Order: sequence, then structure tokens, then C-alpha cells
Amino acid sequence: MKTTEERGNRVQRVLLIVLVCNLLVSAAKIAVGLAANLQSVLADGFHSVSDGFSNVIGLVGVAAAKRPSDEGHAYGHSRYETLASLAIVALMAYLGISILVRGVCSLGRTDFRVPSAGEFAAVAGTLLFNILTAWLEDRAGRRLKSSILRSDARHTLSDIFVTCGVLVSMALIIFLGAPAWVDSAVSVAIALVIFGAAYRIFREASDELTDHIAVDPREIEAIVRADPDVRGVHKIRSRRSGDIIYADFHVQCDPEMPLKEVHALTHRLEALLNERLETRISCVIHPEAERTGKESEMREPRA
Repeated sequence: MKTTEERGNRVQRVLLIVLVCNLLVSAAKIAVGLAANLQSVLADGFHSVSDGFSNVIGLVGVAAAKRPSDEGHAYGHSRYETLASLAIVALMAYLGISILVRGVCSLGRTDFRVPSAGEFAAVAGTLLFNILTAWLEDRAGRRLKSSILRSDARHTLSDIFVTCGVLVSMALIIFLGAPAWVDSAVSVAIALVIFGAAYRIFREASDELTDHIAVDPREIEAIVRADPDVRGVHKIRSRRSGDIIYADFHVQCDPEMPLKEVHALTHRLEALLNERLETRISCVIHPEAERTGKESEMREPRA
């Protein structure tokens, strides 16, 4: 099992590689957008720049998140990574508003040059590059259980849809002589795509920060009941913090079971959950004596 620091170092390496990729892609798009004075291509280029900024935000967040627990943070600092995701949301919201305003203000303009086939090919090349980058980053995010990598991959994925729209706009202008408003309309569509991606990242980050359930209680119950010494399980709760899931629940066992065996049972159950769920999970398990039917009836509040 990787330590928090080892995982953080791996996440940082992925973010550094993606940062370099995003800077190369944004430079190509902005160069084409400036040369042809096309708002949609410029908007796409600035979107790629925001991908780079989000990588920097991620690097700062991961650097804070990988610090070990201390007196003030007994559960570690992993949620700094989630806070970095919210910073990416703010960046995307600002970018979307800026692009939306520029797209609306440029409706009806005619001061653009029809892009060349070479410029079209350059933007198409960045699309393939983005697809590969987003796929590799999402794969790393799932493997490392990293919210910042998954959020950043979704940001890059939105860049792919944006670039697809830009290519359609360029193709219409180059090959079909489409009017100038097509370019502005695509810019507005780009802004809407960015808003949608920002909302999805915000929803995932807020779920973690508000302790939304991390694992279905029925799944935990099924795994725990597989142990022959478990007579019952209830009051199951779980939440996520970074790459770690924290769960607590009550297990019922034989009232005559020695304390030493009860202690061994709790360790066995935590190991079983780590193995079956294939993730890092820290458990607080409350052992209690198995209730008979009459005892349960006496303890349950009457309606």
C-alpha cells in the first residue's frame, strides 16, 4: 500500500507532465487564433491555458495534501487536494464568463481571415494530443484515487469538446464560406461546455467536503457478514477524505467471545474491507453482544 507521501509524489509527476502538454497545446491554438483573428480558436487557446493554471493549482494542493497528520490535523491534510479542485472550478467559471462576454460582443463582426488548411491541421493535431492527455490523466487519477487528477482530467476533457466545436466552425468557414457569426456562436457554446464541466467538478468536491456517503452500506454489510464470527452489522456510515475512506459501524458477535478474539475480529474485518473494496479504508468498529429477539424488542423504541 502506497504511503500518502508516495502517492502525492506520483500525482505531482502526472500533473507536471500534463502541465507541459497543456502549455504546448495552448501555444499552438493561440498562435492560430491571433493569426486568423478567430474568437473561437482564441477562446479554445485560453481554455487550454486555464488547463495549465489548473495544473499549477493542483500541484500546490497536492503539496499540502501529502503532508503527514499532525496535532491540528489528526486525519491528515488530504482534503487540501479537494479544496484545490474548488479553485479549479472558480478558474473555469471566470474563464467561461470571459469567453461568453467576448463571444456575444463579437457577433456580427467581419474582421477575420479565413484560416488556411495548415492552421486547421494544427488545431486538429491539438485535439488528438488532448484526447491522449485526458485519457492518461483520468487513468492515473483512478489508479491513485486522486480527486485533483480526476477533476483536472475532466477539465481537459471539456477542452476536447471545445476543440471539436472549433474545428467544426473552422471547417464551415474554410470549406463552406459560413458567415462570421458562426465563429461567435461557437465561442458561446464553448462557454456553456466550460460551465457544465465546472459544475460537475464542484458537485464531486462538495460531496467529499460535506461527508457524502462514500460506500453503499449494503456493500459494507455484505463484506462484513462474510466473516463467520459476525452475527449482525448495523449503523453503517462512511465518508471520503482524499484517497482514504473512513467507515464506522457496529458488529454483533457471540457475547461469550474473549476480548482478545473480539480485537482480532475488528482487525480482520478492516483488512477484509481493504481487500474487497480495493481502496484504503480506515474503520472504527464497535463490537457488541448479539441481541436475541426478545432483547431487540425491548431495546427498540416503540412507535
